[in-house]
Amino acid sequence: MSSAKFHENIEKKMTAVNKDHERLKSMELFVLDNSLRETTVASLKAHTIENKRAIYEEIKKCRFKYFIVESFNHQTRIGDLFLEELNAKGEDLSNAFAFSELWEKIVDKVPQPDIPIGMLKCKEFGINNVFLEFDLMYYKIDYNKMNMDEVCKYFKEKIDWIRANLSKDSLILVNFRDFSTTMIKYPERVRHVVNYLSSLPKEERILGLAFEDLGAVMPEQLGAWTHAVKKEMERCGWKDGQLLFHQHEQWGVMHAANLEVLASGATGMWAGLCIEGAALGHADTCTAILNLIRLGNTKVLKQYNCEYLRKAAINVTKAVTGKKPNPKQPIYGERATDLVFGFIFSDPTAQGGFNMAKFFGIEQEVRISNMANADMILIKLNDVFGEDPQFTLEMAGKMKEQMLKNASDGRKEEYNSKVGLAMLFDQAGGKLTNEMAGIIAQDNKNSPYINTLIDEIKKTWDEWDGRRGSKVDNRLTFDHFYIGFMAPYFGCYRCEDSQQGLKAMDMDQDGMIDWFEFRHFLIWAGRQHPKVESSQELLDIAFRDGLIPAMKDEMDRQK
Repeated sequence: MSSAKFHENIEKKMTAVNKDHERLKSMELFVLDNSLRETTVASLKAHTIENKRAIYEEIKKCRFKYFIVESFNHQTRIGDLFLEELNAKGEDLSNAFAFSELWEKIVDKVPQPDIPIGMLKCKEFGINNVFLEFDLMYYKIDYNKMNMDEVCKYFKEKIDWIRANLSKDSLILVNFRDFSTTMIKYPERVRHVVNYLSSLPKEERILGLAFEDLGAVMPEQLGAWTHAVKKEMERCGWKDGQLLFHQHEQWGVMHAANLEVLASGATGMWAGLCIEGAALGHADTCTAILNLIRLGNTKVLKQYNCEYLRKAAINVTKAVTGKKPNPKQPIYGERATDLVFGFIFSDPTAQGGFNMAKFFGIEQEVRISNMANADMILIKLNDVFGEDPQFTLEMAGKMKEQMLKNASDGRKEEYNSKVGLAMLFDQAGGKLTNEMAGIIAQDNKNSPYINTLIDEIKKTWDEWDGRRGSKVDNRLTFDHFYIGFMAPYFGCYRCEDSQQGLKAMDMDQDGMIDWFEFRHFLIWAGRQHPKVESSQELLDIAFRDGLIPAMKDEMDRQK
């Protein structure tokens, strides 16, 4: 009986969960990019025109159609100057939005009917789409005098002004800035405004509604309120109205809250590409979109350049802060590719056409190992050095034979870097091209420095080597190698994928990790990145860009 109840409880709860997951998997996501503006309030130093240009280019590369350019006020902001530049270049701003207050002047606790500066500047700069913002619990307003009917009149007047003075086709959004606090204390105020805007004649309706949360309430609360707002819109016949959300961070639940709101009826979000934003930041579009993909959403893959999102988030972070993202930042931090429980290619996002390797900035390439044949070596030569009359299948075969000779002589070389491949080509009797000769000469200059870094890593290796109680023999057991080197990048030693990855590193299949098997990845990392600053950075590159992709290749080959 208790077993039946247990499964009944699971079934009951999972019915709702599965419904939410299905929505997240099947929805199109409306993104109003706010990278140009949201990151301004996060920046310790003011944005420059150069910053704005850099961010704007990233927005375009991500294929975000709609974007916010500025939040105007009476001062001349850097955004004003940037808009002058965009207009001078004839940039297409037909899908650009700007923030504007619904009202500005307040007399005797009553907002006045003046046209806000934000709307006036939209006209000045040729921005036709307006993001109107207002509050329903502002302490300077008496909401008995300024009741909801009066608020709605203000909306109608401003909507009519925008369409008469900017464009009859202007896209208009209305943001409930203090949404959460109003829903807790005066939910009827929200319902009244939502009902009014949803009940406008079809030809007079705006693009949609928006709301934001400062991170203080729980995701379930936001989900319930979102559901209520969306249902009110639909009851009034406004089924195609957008409902956009913006989530700030405060207690560590922003991404969960963001997904909860999307699952509960929101059609999209207005946010920046990266977390940088007011206070502790906000739920960014990069993380949100990748979470949808992780759950199986294929529509966003067609809407946006998802394979570029990670790089864009990194670039915007650098433009704003002058630094890389926090290493432990999910999705686009340096350690975001560390493997927690299971391998990258067993992640659900690797299915359904989404190229995880490209997303993580790991280029898929031919990797030369003892399993490589002449065809693979020829492809590698052409990929790395371009076509050359010497690069023939016959020469590739000689390089394969040289690899086997090196191995039989006890020389465990590295052949995946430009330098390693060029040296193999030379050893096999090829005549070095000018490029090959140049990189080998440069490597000879860099080698002493890289060798000192490798020697530092070797000291750690020897410490673990001596823990078996036997003579140091340049070999580590799987568990010692995992604890000593692999654990920061793989969160689970006993997971099947991690064990298979370790086996993929065991080139001579003796159940141990050989120093020379590991060292050639360090040499590769040093040759590819000769300007690394520390042994730890060299180790990071060896794992993230060398070992992990090589393990994946080996696993794919086995499959």
